[in-house]
Amino acid sequence: MKNKPALTFYTFLLACIVSILSIGNATAQENDIFELTDDEDLSKVKIKKYKEKNRGKFYNLTQKLHTTVYISNNNVNKVYGEGAIKKITFGDSKSFGLLSNEKYDKVELITISIDKISDLNNKLDLTIDNKLTSLKYIFIRCDFKCTKQQIKKFVKANRNSNIRIFYKTESSS
Repeated sequence: MKNKPALTFYTFLLACIVSILSIGNATAQENDIFELTDDEDLSKVKIKKYKEKNRGKFYNLTQKLHTTVYISNNNVNKVYGEGAIKKITFGDSKSFGLLSNEKYDKVELITISIDKISDLNNKLDLTIDNKLTSLKYIFIRCDFKCTKQQIKKFVKANRNSNIRIFYKTESSS
């Protein structure tokens, strides 16, 4: 009977540690996706409120089912869904020439997977002959540690456009 308080204490301690670790994992998901911003003078509080208020549509597009085109090696691999195309997912950075197609005028999100640092040399230029009139978001997944400056050089968009650029570093284990 003397060990019962010790067992209760260790059980309580284990429960506290597990809950602390799970809370840390849940909040870390938001911090893994970074957004490029031009206005570096905004206070962190304003930026945080702006992001919380306006990231809902971005998350809806990235996480829910919408009509999606999958492109790699300069070919359209698959089209999932029916109706207006909302998302384009690039498996590489060599197929951007296919964006000039007029059937992509309703696309709101472009997702790009970058496997190696040399893929950043294939720039995404949205300033020339842009048929993507509804484009709102670009989401770049790097399989290596990429920086804000590398992403800024990789995507070229008009300064007055409302396209928001997000990026995430995913290192395979």
